[in-house]
Amino acid sequence: SGWARECQGRKKTLKRKTHFDQVPLKPQRVYEEMNKAFGRDTTYVTTIGLSQIAGAQFLHVYKPRDWINCGQAGPLGWTLPAALGVRAADPQRNIVALSGDYDFQFMIEELAVGAQHKLPYIHVVVNNAYLGLIRQAQRGFSMDFEVSLAFENVNRKDDPEAGYGVDHVAVAEAMGCKAVRVRRPEEFAGAFKQAQRLMKEHQVPVVLEFILERVTNISMGTEIDKITEFEELAEHHEDAPTAIVMLD
Repeated sequence: SGWARECQGRKKTLKRKTHFDQVPLKPQRVYEEMNKAFGRDTTYVTTIGLSQIAGAQFLHVYKPRDWINCGQAGPLGWTLPAALGVRAADPQRNIVALSGDYDFQFMIEELAVGAQHKLPYIHVVVNNAYLGLIRQAQRGFSMDFEVSLAFENVNRKDDPEAGYGVDHVAVAEAMGCKAVRVRRPEEFAGAFKQAQRLMKEHQVPVVLEFILERVTNISMGTEIDKITEFEELAEHHEDAPTAIVMLD
């Protein structure tokens, strides 16, 4: 039908750009690289926030029950124990959890449970030291009130991320897990391989932290025809190389 052809045309032209090279990283690039690194049999576990919203827009999920979500209940901290539960229920699944920094911090102590009971999985943490969804919602009221998680960590004086506050790598290692921090686009491929290797070798959760730019607004709106786009759309295949429908 004509309507179906119009929909196909929009699919080919209204692609969001993911291939950004700047440092600190843009979250869109993280999801692009996750699509490259993780296969079609990956089970994603995620909760709420801009990380979950953007993940749903950009990550490829191919099968039922491979997108494990809290159903929009909004319980910050749910991701980590939920990922442990998925691993305990199915020792063979390829499990990747996705959290923003505060969702991760909310139940970070559960990493020790994963180490104690040998429940290996990869936990991607996109760290912008912000309550990003609340910050974005406050834009409508010209507010930016008590949503930053950044502070100068006195124990990270020589660390380029000292101003990002909590050292997630140090906490994960203190909990008996492994962790890898990624700062630049050229580090993506090696970091994903390292995380997989550490998980298989030690049989514990592995935290894969990506240092993001502090402020990124994610596409959303009140109606399907009232979506606000904050970034430029992709114009060529190179702008969104993991898009399922090619631009050219």
